Amino acid sequence: MPKEMRDFEVYLVFVEAERCDGCEDCVWMCPCDVFDFAVKATAARPQNCLGCRTCEAVCKSDAVIVTEI
Repeated sequence: MPKEMRDFEVYLVFVEAERCDGCEDCVWMCPCDVFDFAVKATAARPQNCLGCRTCEAVCKSDAVIVTEI
């Protein structure tokens, strides 16, 4: 059965660009494909977030913030 993604946000996912060191850990560790990466991470698909906060846990620079809406 394919995974169904929501079309609305339950969690607000924010990446502070000034703090992001470009390590890509959040991109690789996110199980829901929330992030995209160019020079720094961006929360491209926040509606996919399940609120596991893995991205916050692996971010060494504390640039990722997940808040329940």
